Amino acid sequence: MLSQPSSTLRADYILTAAIAAVAVMVLGLVLVLGAGARNYREANDERLATRGARNAAIAFAQAENDILVAQSSYIATHAPSALATLSSAKNEAQREIEAIRGFSAGDGATLAILARIETQSQALFDTIDVGVSTRSRSAARDARTLQISEAIEADLGALHASIIQRADRSRAEEEATRSRTDSLAGALALLSLVTSALAILALRREREQWRLATEAAEEARERAHASDLAKTRFLAVASHDMRQPLHALTLYLSALERRVESQEARDIITKMDRATQSMVGMFSTLLDLARIQAGVVKPEFEIVRAQHVIDRIVAEHPGNAVQAAATDLAIRTDPLLLERVLRNLVTNALKHGGGKAQITASASGGEVLISVTDNGPGIPPEDRERIFEEFVRLEGRAEGLGLGLAIVKRIADILEMPIDVGSAPGGSGARFVLHAQRAVEEPEQAAEETTLSLNGAAVLVVDDDALAREAVGRSLVDLGAEVLTAANETEAGAILGQGFTPRLLVMDLRIDGELVGVEIGKRLQRAITPTPEVIVVTGDTGPETLTLLRGSGFTWLIKPVSPSDLGRTAMEQLSAA
Repeated sequence: MLSQPSSTLRADYILTAAIAAVAVMVLGLVLVLGAGARNYREANDERLATRGARNAAIAFAQAENDILVAQSSYIATHAPSALATLSSAKNEAQREIEAIRGFSAGDGATLAILARIETQSQALFDTIDVGVSTRSRSAARDARTLQISEAIEADLGALHASIIQRADRSRAEEEATRSRTDSLAGALALLSLVTSALAILALRREREQWRLATEAAEEARERAHASDLAKTRFLAVASHDMRQPLHALTLYLSALERRVESQEARDIITKMDRATQSMVGMFSTLLDLARIQAGVVKPEFEIVRAQHVIDRIVAEHPGNAVQAAATDLAIRTDPLLLERVLRNLVTNALKHGGGKAQITASASGGEVLISVTDNGPGIPPEDRERIFEEFVRLEGRAEGLGLGLAIVKRIADILEMPIDVGSAPGGSGARFVLHAQRAVEEPEQAAEETTLSLNGAAVLVVDDDALAREAVGRSLVDLGAEVLTAANETEAGAILGQGFTPRLLVMDLRIDGELVGVEIGKRLQRAITPTPEVIVVTGDTGPETLTLLRGSGFTWLIKPVSPSDLGRTAMEQLSAA
């Protein structure tokens, strides 16, 4: 994990703190501006209220004057219209008093003055009503009316003064609020500029950090890619170089067994062969796991008869150790990878499942269920997931590396072929079930194989490894072939120049460190009449190598090759020729 310098971290902390502080200040100013806006609205409302109260006071004074005029007119003329005018003026005066009270809510001084005016107005109305009812004037009533009117006029003056004071206070508050708002708006604009500058600086630093992180990620990706390439090259070289001696050892043991007559020596050789095969199996398992982990195993899907794959597995175990029911089902899969999965499951059953294994294939909808069943102690439910982990061996089953089932699970995932594990029918033993995709079309039935003898067949072996070259040649001689060997194309050409005409070429793929066996085989074919068949033997198992072999048109075998596989393949090629 990459670490930043302390100075960079301090700068980031300071920048973050500055942005946070400015953001808090901006938020505070926004809140203050909001409060100022509310104050401004309240001041404006107050201004409108004082204006309404002033207009209502003026209207009240006019109504009071109309009352006095209407009274005098009615007493003088007794006209009903004067009486109606009087009543209307009294109602207007009452409405204006209520309006002033509404506009002055919360203003104690104004309301106190208004209360006196209302009391005096009622007294005035009572006095006027007496005169109206008697239809006569009275000096005492006139004096009383004049006294009340003067008191009302005085209170109206006080009311006007109070309203004007309210208006002045409202105007002053409005001006102060406007001034504060303008100042706060200026400060907010300045802080917005500061915030923008800090945001731009933060964005630039973020982009710089993103660039550095991208470069670091790209560098890590390139290192990982280089590591993968190195791992792939190592697997290719290790696969070839380490398989060579095992390949030769396997063939030499087979040749030695045919030359030993003592039963005791033959028993020793048999045990050596078993140990060698065990070592070959563990070596192949380790290489398979490494290749899967490196991602170099790529499936080649085709339509495969399940019976053909099962037959090859059964043929590896003579006797009744492995039993299989006949099936005509076809599946779509990679035949080599499927064979590897079944081989590992059968090997696991023979080692840990009581020495017996049974393979069955049955249709289930669009799937073919291929099961491998043993008669061993079974697998506890709590261990049925754990057994597919690497290097896991259940208690009491210490034989092997604990990788066989891990490889089974990895290859099954590559083939998109789910695998289940449970108890065998009847409750004893274990049962592994592969869910394969059933083929839509059935492939044609392969022709029956014809077994031929190598007796007298001319074979040319080309391999740059002297040990492997001699071992392959010896195995073919033991099968009755006439064999000559060459280390490279030049030596092979010299042998052909001496008149040797092989019916079969056995080529190592890697000659003098290069994967040129296919090319050499094709050139040698063109130089020989009739054209011989070619078997390519290789220890390289990389994806490019397998692609090369599939496209060559030649039969190929992966080292270490057993004598039986070599002989059977040679017989098949000679039969085809």
